[in-house]
Amino acid sequence: MARINITIPDGLLEDVDRTAESLGTSRSAFLQEAGACYIARIAEEREREQRTRDIDAAIAHARTVGAHVTPGYDAVSQIRQDRERDGK
Repeated sequence: MARINITIPDGLLEDVDRTAESLGTSRSAFLQEAGACYIARIAEEREREQRTRDIDAAIAHARTVGAHVTPGYDAVSQIRQDRERDGK
């Protein structure tokens, strides 16, 4: 396991120590867990942002496709015909 030296404000260190003590853990263990949680949160936020971009792209594509559909086209009937034809 690597050892590092970091600089943090005195007040934050006091908060870390107080919280770690209240949890019955060490400063190092507390900071390891805090770092892991923060990294996981960032990853979740990035995944959520990517899902939003993917959804927006899918909506834009659907609108593009929809702009080329003949007015009055009955997609439900077409799906039923395709299922009957394919025996599903």
